[in-house]
Amino acid sequence: MFELMARVDVMANDIDALDRALRLFDPGIDLDAIPALQSRPKPDWALRGEVARIVFAILKETPEPLSTQALTAEIMARRGFAGEVTRLHLKRVRKCLDRQKTNGRLRVQSIGGLICWQMN
Repeated sequence: MFELMARVDVMANDIDALDRALRLFDPGIDLDAIPALQSRPKPDWALRGEVARIVFAILKETPEPLSTQALTAEIMARRGFAGEVTRLHLKRVRKCLDRQKTNGRLRVQSIGGLICWQMN
């Protein structure tokens, strides 16, 4: 708890330092008029449960186990994303797969050194 409070204090001091730096360049600046940054999801951001629904649809249609790479490529194709499979896409799909494995809905097999996924 104290560790978190110390981190908040450091951040507050950093913000104060930024405020002082802004006032050096414009002494009459209204800092409250500066809007806060808002985080917005990237355009390829999946909605809650969307990747899992597509994974189950793919695995229901495919009798043999599929690798994470193959699943990710198929998910991207179905969602209309062109281009290569990136590490970020693999990470997102792998997180979904691991969650479904923990829930008992998927099982893992090693085929030719690749981790492959299949429905239970």
